[in-house]
Amino acid sequence: MLRTVLEMTVREGCEEEFRAAWLETAEEAARLPGSVTQALLRDPRQPRTHLIMADWADRAALEAFQNSSERERLSARLEPFRENARKRVLEVVQHVPTNATTATTTTTAPPLKGDPS
Repeated sequence: MLRTVLEMTVREGCEEEFRAAWLETAEEAARLPGSVTQALLRDPRQPRTHLIMADWADRAALEAFQNSSERERLSARLEPFRENARKRVLEVVQHVPTNATTATTTTTAPPLKGDPS
């Protein structure tokens, strides 16, 4: 499983509108093949700083999304709120589900080709 993490500073005064737009885009992204979960986090000490996180089943699903017109359309809906952003793609190495007694380990996949954004 891969997790994309976009740290984004939202333009001042646009936080509520941004969160509403993110929810709409996340609900659409959640229906795409290979999408596992979508999450939005906010730093309580810096309320304009948000982490947009998405988990993808595998590299193929993530790359298919990254190369799609759907990604361009969904990203464009959030662009007006972006002051700046930094994106990372991380491999989920271990995951402990709720009420689980043991951690599961995923195998390490080869690195992504090119820029992950």
